[in-house]
Amino acid sequence: MMKKFRFTLNLLALAVLVMMFSSLANAQATRTWVSGVGDDANPCSRTAPCKTFPGAISKTAAGGEIDCLDPGGFGQVTITKSITIDCDSGPGGVLAGAGSGIVINANAATDVINIRSVNIEGSNVATNGINILSAKAVHLLDMNIKDVTGACVNVAASATVFLTIRDTQLSECAVAGVQTSTSAGIVAGDYDNVWISSTGNGVGAGANSHLTIHNSTITLSTVGVNQTASGGVFVAQSAITLNTTALQSAAGGSLGASSNILLGNGTVFNPNGGSISSGGDNPQFQNGATGVANGPAVTKI
Repeated sequence: MMKKFRFTLNLLALAVLVMMFSSLANAQATRTWVSGVGDDANPCSRTAPCKTFPGAISKTAAGGEIDCLDPGGFGQVTITKSITIDCDSGPGGVLAGAGSGIVINANAATDVINIRSVNIEGSNVATNGINILSAKAVHLLDMNIKDVTGACVNVAASATVFLTIRDTQLSECAVAGVQTSTSAGIVAGDYDNVWISSTGNGVGAGANSHLTIHNSTITLSTVGVNQTASGGVFVAQSAITLNTTALQSAAGGSLGASSNILLGNGTVFNPNGGSISSGGDNPQFQNGATGVANGPAVTKI
């Protein structure tokens, strides 16, 4: 009789464990919501939203989406899985303290992160606006990132990562608007309609960076586009204005430029040990020194 009773208790305990694990699995939804008047104790549903990104991300399944119901400050967050954060209805904001507004440290082989319409204010305290350590791909759309002591967007990866930036404003970031490098693999990037102002490097392309920049404005920075190590950058149909140096390339780097407006820069071309190629179709006005485009000419095929 006692053995039967113990067996029944064991079965009940096992059933409770199964139910608990099932409940935990089901607790992560494919879509969650945050609101300025939400509460992280909520399930993050549309009718009971969470208050912060960290609160929502723990309840959102990999590959899922966090949406902003209204404008609000939703807190610094670390992303470790594929996810979309969409604050197009807001926009949502992150008032960053020490560290970075958003850290991305996801799986380099599989994880894709999409962030849309999130404003990040560093208040000259945060190190980086977005710090990308690892991911397969990161897509930033309609962002506004400013006032950090490092880079508005920083890539310091140990494996290949692809970064796209669209319709975005980056300003008052001491080191760079976008700074990229990787110790293995490559950083592949495409930046379209990006406005960068008052930074150290507008775009700083470090080790193994291969980037295209087009339809963008880079202004009031120390170096507009700075290829600082091995890799290649091509800039087209952009305005590069009022920088100390417009285009610069260090040893091992190559930089190409075609159909850009170059206005009011101290120096236009500074090879600085690297290679700069021009299409000869970059109109210049009121610059200081032209410098030397020492690479092979950019030609149409």
